[in-house]
Amino acid sequence: MPCYLCAGAVVQFGIKKVVAGESETFEGAQDFLRSKGVEVVDLDISECKMLMKEFIREYPELWNEDIGESVPY
Repeated sequence: MPCYLCAGAVVQFGIKKVVAGESETFEGAQDFLRSKGVEVVDLDISECKMLMKEFIREYPELWNEDIGESVPY
């Protein structure tokens, strides 16, 4: 699911529909997109969830940096 930065670009450029593989591992900015009239489709694909969970488990520092979570040093 798009983060707020990407969701802002979606709105700015008038994209009418966003399709995401899943939103369980990262809810993203679904509500923001919908509030701006963007259709959000969450396919809820189990393979996507598995891949995301595996990535987060293997690279937690990179994931936390990517989503703006503080990482203890």
